[in-house]
Order: sequence, then C-alpha cells, then structure tokens
Amino acid sequence: MWWAQEILSDADRPRWTWVPFEGVGPLRFGQSVDEVAAALDEPVHSFHSQDRWVQFTTLGVDTYYSRDDRTLAAVAVDACRGPQVLYGGTRLVGRLPSELTPWIESTAESLEDMPPGLRGLRVGLNGEACLPGLGLVMRCQHNGDYARTRPVLVAREWAEGSGDSWEGPIPKREWSCY
Repeated sequence: MWWAQEILSDADRPRWTWVPFEGVGPLRFGQSVDEVAAALDEPVHSFHSQDRWVQFTTLGVDTYYSRDDRTLAAVAVDACRGPQVLYGGTRLVGRLPSELTPWIESTAESLEDMPPGLRGLRVGLNGEACLPGLGLVMRCQHNGDYARTRPVLVAREWAEGSGDSWEGPIPKREWSCY
C-alpha cells in the first residue's frame, strides 16, 4: 500500500525505558536542543521555533520544547520506526490501541491518589487516552488501514493539560500531523 509504512519489528528497534517526568531512553526532560541531539547522536537540521519541535528522523522521534526556556518538555515516538519504549515491562510503541486498553484502564485506577489535576484517565478531543499522573498521552498514528500507538511522554510541567489538543501545552503540530 502506498500510504502505509513498513512497521519495524521490536527486534529492529532500540529499546528505551521510560521514567515518568524524568525522561525516556537517553533523553532527560529539561535538556536543550543541542543536549538532545548529542544524546541521540544525530544532528539538528532545524529548530522550528514557532511550534517548538525538532524531528529526529533517523530514530523516529519528535521532541517538543517549552516556550520559556526551550528545554525538552515532551517526546513523541513514531509508531512505525521509533524506539520501543517500555514502562514496567509494557511495550508502548507501535501496538494496536485495543492491545493497550486494559493496561491504560488499570494504570488509570492506580493514579486515583494523585492530586486532582493528575488523577485518573482523561480522554482528549481526538479520542486519545491521557494519563496525566504519569505524563502520558497515548496518541495513534495512522498507517494504511490501521492505527498504531504513538506515545507522547511529557515533563511534569506539561502533564495536567497534555491531553487537551485545543489549549494544552503540546504544540499543534503533534495534533495535526498524526
């Protein structure tokens, strides 16, 4: 199919561990664009200051930066070719959304003790699951006839409004491209 990308197998993807509100793989929230590029060992071709994002195409990672100090505030992982991100042994990237539904629901229940702005499960305007207590927005990326999971992992400062595609902190590019 001309509109579908090949989906890399887990064996062909780097494996990254995600620690909520700290970072994912070699990336740490709060890093500058240059520090992110060094950690990924990939040059920055351009920094899109309006939308505050950099796309690292070799690894299939989009990084988003705070407006104030231009430090890393979110990482989105390409469903088809990005690294496999693990959280507590659960694979989050490139899965059919229905495969992760039970995990998302049970994880949301475990977040009920969080402060009100971070508690439980939220569903965004586009139907994506958001777990603000972990800093996770589970986006979907269309690929041919299927949608695959594309996690967006955010820093604590972005967590509360991260599932809001209208007024939240995640740049509009993430909501309009995927």
